[in-house]
Amino acid sequence: MFHRWIILAGFATCAAVSVPAFANDSYSYKPPEASALDSPQMDSARDAVAAKNWPGAIAILRELAASDPKNADVENLLGYSYRMLGQYPQAFFYYDKALALDPRHKGALEYEGEAYLETNQLPKAEINLSALRSACGASGCDEIAMLTDAINRYKAKAKIN
Repeated sequence: MFHRWIILAGFATCAAVSVPAFANDSYSYKPPEASALDSPQMDSARDAVAAKNWPGAIAILRELAASDPKNADVENLLGYSYRMLGQYPQAFFYYDKALALDPRHKGALEYEGEAYLETNQLPKAEINLSALRSACGASGCDEIAMLTDAINRYKAKAKIN
């Protein structure tokens, strides 16, 4: 994880970081399946994420993380919210926390893979795709299709085979 901070340290000093043009502008938040923390506060956080109110979502999710530090869904949503703000070091920090709690968390694997693409780290995105294939099993899952599509768009834009 330390190497990410070195590589991405420049992002923290930028006044604004935009999502690359290859990224899909129509990000749609897909709520996780029933969370261990189903509460009005979690519903409010999901509503803020769905409304693209990233600072509002972060405020709620940080409170939830403090009250339930072992909830991978909360950590994943924190990572997603920071990523949508272009704050990649924080996004990676929270995705890593989610994956430390649940190494097979499909949402965190997919979203972190997309963050890797947005920071030009294709090999790491492909590692996440491999981990997703393992987590989803033979029947597959939507997250595999979404990360595969993001990787294909990235490669097409970069003209990589």
